Amino acid sequence: MILSKRAALGGVQLDELHEAIVIQRIDPGTTQKNISTVSMMGGAGQRITGEHWETLDVVIEFGINLPKREMELRRQIFDMVAAWALRGGWLTVNWMPNRRLWVDRVELPNGGDMWEWTNTYSLTLRAYSVPFWQDEMPVTAVHQLITSGTVGIEVGGTVQSVLDVEFRNRSGMTINNFRVTAGGNEIVLSSLGLGGVETLSIHHGTDGLLRITAGGRSVLDRRTGSDDLYVMPGSNIVTVQADRAGALTVRSYGRYA
Repeated sequence: MILSKRAALGGVQLDELHEAIVIQRIDPGTTQKNISTVSMMGGAGQRITGEHWETLDVVIEFGINLPKREMELRRQIFDMVAAWALRGGWLTVNWMPNRRLWVDRVELPNGGDMWEWTNTYSLTLRAYSVPFWQDEMPVTAVHQLITSGTVGIEVGGTVQSVLDVEFRNRSGMTINNFRVTAGGNEIVLSSLGLGGVETLSIHHGTDGLLRITAGGRSVLDRRTGSDDLYVMPGSNIVTVQADRAGALTVRSYGRYA
């Protein structure tokens, strides 16, 4: 049964597993934030000392539209839903187009007594690594040939995100030094040994962790400066400097709390 509320994991729609599945509610959640504070002098007020985004839970409530005497089939359908959820991966919902959430962990409901045919089951899909809904497609800025200069990029979303950067060596000679700055953050790379047709890639996996490769080789240990290239939604200027000329591509996926 194709429903008005739809959810898919890895491109597989929940309501297509079996026609008896009825999705009753999808709560896209709000990212939980941990705020550290200390009390201010004078007997009133607190001062914020730190903030950290923690997790995001999406809750899907569903029923199984079969009579109580179909207990065996009802349990089979329940197990289908559990298997679908436990695969994890990218979650999408039909009424939030062009956005997705990477699911790290699932909390399954208790199936209970399958004789209770009116039961509603609550499934929790949790994001730990990147606790935000993200744009499916990034915004991109390109400079075909640059040694030192800037490009502008309009970052989407409602909260801080990160930049992915690719720099393809087009000079025909080795590049050892590269520097990129954005949003008040800077990554400096040295001793790269980036060959004449190789690409330097500063990118992030589904786990949100920073990776840096040169010609496919990890060069994360050649990095100094900031932990990452954090940027806020809106207009951002990206500044690069390299030993020699290359083709620059900058990308960012908007994030939504």
